[in-house]
Amino acid sequence: MDDAKIGIQIKKARAEAQLTQADLGKKIGVTWEMVSRYENGKSSPRKNLDKIADVLGKPIQYFFGVEEVPIQDEIKKLTNLLIKKSTDLQRGSNIPLIETLTGFTINKALDLTNQTYSCPAWIFSKFKKVFALRLDDIESEILSIGSGDIGFFSIDKKAEVGNYILIKKGDGFKIRKHSKSNKDRVHALLLAIEKRYY
Repeated sequence: MDDAKIGIQIKKARAEAQLTQADLGKKIGVTWEMVSRYENGKSSPRKNLDKIADVLGKPIQYFFGVEEVPIQDEIKKLTNLLIKKSTDLQRGSNIPLIETLTGFTINKALDLTNQTYSCPAWIFSKFKKVFALRLDDIESEILSIGSGDIGFFSIDKKAEVGNYILIKKGDGFKIRKHSKSNKDRVHALLLAIEKRYY
């Protein structure tokens, strides 16, 4: 912003404060003529802008044409935005929880469950058709599964070689690594395991 526009703001603020050019000049240590030169853009007020702002009760950004927004208003806006974002994440991150698959297919268990489980945001934002499964009845020869562990699975993501998959074995289900030679039907893709240590 050029000095002429800063001068206009000084004149406006001085009028609001009901000060003459001589009053303002005396308070900042310059003559009334210099204040006039500031207001008309003939001299640069920048070296005295801190003093001018202090005397006239305005923030520095006022003289550069930036409207002052009270910090409380900004804090309130940010707080409301964070609350909304947090609420959206909480609402969106609850996924169906299956306690057991014994005697059920995944789709049937999903239809019957009314329980939900909080899903990590990185899973929920990246994958669709996600569910949580208590792993107590699930076998695995390659993963260490403890009592109460929860697995996060997707039923819409196609398994690639090296992924951990949920397959049907006999009357139960098993987690194994997917390979080219795997002939078992992939029921779900394992995304993560939440370990319980209690």
